[in-house]
Amino acid sequence: MKKFTNTLLAAGFVAGAFTVQAQENPISANFALTTDYIYRGISQTSGGPALQGGFDYAHESGFYVGTWASSITFDDAIEIDYYGGFTGSLTDGLEYDIGFLYYDYPGASNDDFLEFYAGLTYAGLTGKVARSNDFFGGSGEAYYYSLDYGVSIMEGLELGLHYGYSDFDQEVFGTKDSYTDFVVSLGTSVAGVDLSVAWTDTTLSSSDCGSSDCDSTITFAVAKSF
Repeated sequence: MKKFTNTLLAAGFVAGAFTVQAQENPISANFALTTDYIYRGISQTSGGPALQGGFDYAHESGFYVGTWASSITFDDAIEIDYYGGFTGSLTDGLEYDIGFLYYDYPGASNDDFLEFYAGLTYAGLTGKVARSNDFFGGSGEAYYYSLDYGVSIMEGLELGLHYGYSDFDQEVFGTKDSYTDFVVSLGTSVAGVDLSVAWTDTTLSSSDCGSSDCDSTITFAVAKSF
C-alpha cells in the first residue's frame, strides 16, 4: 500500500487477497520478479520493477499461515505481509476463505495496518470483502470489495478478470473517498515457471493520486513456486 500517491497470477495473489490451498507438501515457497508491484490498482514501486517472495504452510484441515514480502519505493523500500486463515467447503463446489492480513513496513510503524477478510468461491468466481479498522498511515476505517474470475481459455493459458472497490472513511485522494480498480490478466506455465501479463487501471486520475502511480499500466511477471 503506497501513501495514497501511490502480478497478480505470477505473484500468487490478486490485489492483496491471499488464498493458500492445502497440498501434499504443506510447506511451499514462491519467488517472483515483476515489472511493477501493483496494489489495488496503484503502483508501489513508482512504475519500476519489484522482487517478491514468500513462504506458506497449509494444513489438510484448511488452516493456513504465511508470509510474503516485496520491494517498494517508500518506507525503507520493503513491505512484509503476515497472514493466516481457514478455507473449506460449505456445499459441493462452494468454498469459503476467512482470515487476516497484516501489512508491515519496517522502520515506518505508523503505516502498518491489519485487515480481516472473508470470501466465497464458486465455479471460478470469487467474491471477497476486506475490512481494516485503521488503514494505511492511520487513515481510519476502510473496506475493499472484490470480484475475481479465472478461466482456462485454451490449454495452458489462463484468463483472469478482477474488479475491486476501495471505500474509505475519509477523503484520501483529494476530495475522493473511494475508487475502483480493474485488472485483465493472462497466465501460463513454461518448464515449471509461471509467466503472466496484466493490464491494470483505476478510476483515479493523475491529479487525484498526485502522480502517475494510479494510471493504466501493463505489467509482466515471472514466478516460481517450490
